[in-house]
Amino acid sequence: MSAHAYIQYADVPQSLIDTSRQHIDGVTGAKVIAFDGCPFAGQIESDGDSLEVEFPFPRNAELRDSFVAWLMNWGISFMVAM
Repeated sequence: MSAHAYIQYADVPQSLIDTSRQHIDGVTGAKVIAFDGCPFAGQIESDGDSLEVEFPFPRNAELRDSFVAWLMNWGISFMVAM
């Protein structure tokens, strides 16, 4: 995966945050978050004054469509960067 999708943590509905699972990756030290129903876990990063979550953005159309559908279902805006 050469692209990544980014969302603002503040845009995530509270109900998803409440049921999310978070941990610190033992190898990289990154803070990882998994949301219910989301096909991928993301990495929480500080973006100046706010927090953002970085996800892999797959080349595989089926995986990518599943991820985008999940974001759209929850009304979460996202940006993809290559």
